[in-house]
Amino acid sequence: MADCYGRTYEFVSKFEFKPIKKEIDGIIKRLQRNMREYSITFKPILVGSVKRSLVTRVVNGNTGFDFDYNFSIQKNSDYSAKQLKNLFISELNEILVNNDWDTYVENNRQAMTIKRVNRYQSRIIYSCDFAIVHDYKVGYDDFQERLIYDKETNNYFWNERGYGKNYRDKISNILENGLWTEVKDEYLYLKNWNNDPDKISFSLYLEAVNNVYNRYDWVD
Repeated sequence: MADCYGRTYEFVSKFEFKPIKKEIDGIIKRLQRNMREYSITFKPILVGSVKRSLVTRVVNGNTGFDFDYNFSIQKNSDYSAKQLKNLFISELNEILVNNDWDTYVENNRQAMTIKRVNRYQSRIIYSCDFAIVHDYKVGYDDFQERLIYDKETNNYFWNERGYGKNYRDKISNILENGLWTEVKDEYLYLKNWNNDPDKISFSLYLEAVNNVYNRYDWVD
């Protein structure tokens, strides 16, 4: 089985990705300090795969493995969506250059992407996606506005999406009942059968959680 590009995925051990996560966390801390100069504060939230030790990579591939963080905005001093993202990109680029990274930030539709590259072997060692979001609750449901960049129109805007009803409760029930192995299996299955190139890993993670949860009858 393989995704729409014919790729097959495998899990990466925690021993391998843990020191790289430490490096990325250092970059984020420097970014937080820099953004305070613009009266912008945010909470970095490790999402999906790394948080739950579900890091994957392509078998025998050259794209390495990736991390996903949400930068949940707490204060932004009324910057427009375009101004906000461009400020993040500018400060991230400055941090990368001063820390011997040989690549710049990619401005993608849902996230800012950084990559550690081995140019001698023409491969990506690892990458990290940073999405700018605004999280909030309505009743018991979790919602999120995500900053989107439309390359075709060069337009920046906020797009609302829901996590689904009682998202955090679903994860708690799954963990408490020892069903996390099923989530891992389902997540890898969805990665390997994904036919939507625009569907990011976190979306597949949420889908895996919902699929496993819905297999069982839960007592309210």
